[in-house]
Amino acid sequence: MDNIFNNKINFNNFGLKDKLLKVIYELGYSNPTKIQYKCIPLFLKGKDVLAIAKTGSGKTAAFVIPILNVIKNNNNLQVLVLSPTRELVIQISNFFKLFSKYFINIKILPLYGGQNYNIQFFNLKKFPNIIIATPGRLLDHLNRKTLFINNINILVIDEADEMLHMGFIKDVKSIISMIKSNHQTALFSATMPFSIKRIINNIMNNPIEIIINDVNLNIKQYYCLINENNKIDCLLKFLEIEIFKRLIIFVKTKNCCLKLSSLLEKKGYNSSPLNGDMNQYLREKIILNFRNGIINILIATDIASRGLDINDIDLIINYNIPYDLNVYIHRIGRTGRAGKIGKTILFLDRKNIKFLYKIKKLYSINYIKIPNFNDLINFRLKKIILLIDLNLNKNIKFINFYKNFLNKIKILSKKDLFEITLSFLIYFYEKNFSKLSFNDLRFLVKEKK
Repeated sequence: MDNIFNNKINFNNFGLKDKLLKVIYELGYSNPTKIQYKCIPLFLKGKDVLAIAKTGSGKTAAFVIPILNVIKNNNNLQVLVLSPTRELVIQISNFFKLFSKYFINIKILPLYGGQNYNIQFFNLKKFPNIIIATPGRLLDHLNRKTLFINNINILVIDEADEMLHMGFIKDVKSIISMIKSNHQTALFSATMPFSIKRIINNIMNNPIEIIINDVNLNIKQYYCLINENNKIDCLLKFLEIEIFKRLIIFVKTKNCCLKLSSLLEKKGYNSSPLNGDMNQYLREKIILNFRNGIINILIATDIASRGLDINDIDLIINYNIPYDLNVYIHRIGRTGRAGKIGKTILFLDRKNIKFLYKIKKLYSINYIKIPNFNDLINFRLKKIILLIDLNLNKNIKFINFYKNFLNKIKILSKKDLFEITLSFLIYFYEKNFSKLSFNDLRFLVKEKK
């Protein structure tokens, strides 16, 4: 777990049910994070909770665990969780299903746009106990009278700042007006804009504030000063020398998303675009491929990427700066999770330098230079030497076969070993590395002088 609060405190301290504790420890949750340590006792006491914590702090488990501890085994709808995107709805639903492994007949239902209404009508007739929904689809069901929420006991509003950015606050207020007045409310957010503070008094009853300001030290943040004219060239250089398992490149627009994805595919990268205009099936397929390692680079707009919960994202590149600091916080929160080290690189031109000053008020962020010719050559040399060692060790049983094969090539081609090696190197180099740009060649000429 990341952000472990205190190794001496464990989930036994909360008085949770044995079947819940069993699955908690099976899932590897040995100690609560700070947000879990502070939220769970308040939740169990029925208090309204206002929790501000960064993405990746463990806040989903902070409400899923206490909710399952108090849920009753009946046919009543008891809990409603509102979340801004279908991906988050599915993610939270999976959390509930995971933690309710040893619960009998607890019915959990996700509701979100893009899914067939008939499927949702059918599942609503099964009397779910917990519903996780996007505001838009929930309001559709409420207006159709296919769902009634007036008697729920617990309301959770997740990613409240994202709700605001996506224009859902009006819908949320409409939904809350249909719920009985004595329900428990919990609001979770990575940031707390003033506009959200204004509405808290209208939707919550003396909420207890929990603010976790910890900076995730596992995220190493960097910025790179670039010109718009050489932005793509800079990206390709970083892609070559950075070592990553999974990478998200954040862009501002759908057009940039598609253009960049097409370029990277032509360069041989296993990449895919993810933007808000994609249908649900395609979006879910891309995310699954990214999670399973079939693709390892995602070029995403902010709207499309909300709700991604994948622990092995070790690099984030902000190709375009976000429209405000809150979005930047959400972007970088995709890496450095579950105790792993993450790295972020922000591409910045000098006209947007003020955005850097805003970041520096919250975080430590260091300058990183654009990789130059020497950086690329040194990286390529190391990669080639590593592959030489790897292949010689891996194929040690067949080394005599390859020696004889090489000798036959020498005889038939009438070339010496240096020329043969050079030919193979040229083939490998051109197949695996991008060609030097004009700027690189110019740099090389200066170096020789």
